[in-house]
Amino acid sequence: MAFRIVQLTDLHVFRDRQTLLKGVATWHFLEQVVELLRRLDPQPDAVVITGDHTHDELPETYQAIRKLLHPWLDRLWQVPGNHDDRTELRKAFHDRINGTADAPIRFGFSAPGWLCLGVDTHIPGSVAGQIDAEQIEWISTQLQASPHVRCALFMHHPPVLLNSIWMDAIGLRGRELLAELCGAEPRIRLICCGHVHHESRSRQGHAAVYTTPSTGIQFAPDSDQPKFVPGQPGFRIIDLTPAGYSTEILRISEFSEPVNVPS
Repeated sequence: MAFRIVQLTDLHVFRDRQTLLKGVATWHFLEQVVELLRRLDPQPDAVVITGDHTHDELPETYQAIRKLLHPWLDRLWQVPGNHDDRTELRKAFHDRINGTADAPIRFGFSAPGWLCLGVDTHIPGSVAGQIDAEQIEWISTQLQASPHVRCALFMHHPPVLLNSIWMDAIGLRGRELLAELCGAEPRIRLICCGHVHHESRSRQGHAAVYTTPSTGIQFAPDSDQPKFVPGQPGFRIIDLTPAGYSTEILRISEFSEPVNVPS
């Protein structure tokens, strides 16, 4: 039986649930996405959030997310995005995130035949991300200690260019370091990211690289400047087996702005 992971990304919610982001009620759609997750059968063995939990980075907002995701707290894994505060994220999820203060937030867990690692690409105060030699060394050390023949990485910023002028300008610095590791390490077979608010597939070394739609607002990848477009929020399902993986995007059925945003 497959080990099922659900990836949620780019929640961008606010303390005030009526606040809109570029006209989109991010809380409203996050709640719809969570309801879809609640109906998923089989339920996930792990839920991974690849950053941008909040847009305002306030303690109350992180606590509200924790309350919403309470049914999956025992299998929740997280890395920060550019719209996150490591200290506040760590405080709200103190029982899920180790380390102290503003230290990098990373994770590692096992699935049958797979090592799953969360990589922290957050740079405080920056929209772009970074992976440096210390992060590469951490990934390498985890791989060396693991008996698993495959590895999946989860991170906020994609480690590849997406041929979008504005998205690539706020992408991942140091991606050549990860490209070198992925080229040399055939066990890294899957990389799942957020940040760009749309679905895509590319390649880095031996690994397939996927980006995942936001649970709220969607971006247009083919624009030369920031452009927000109507689109169905959703999440990625990843089923891991010792022989490989399968993945798909599951979206809410409709994208229609509510007249009265839930309070």
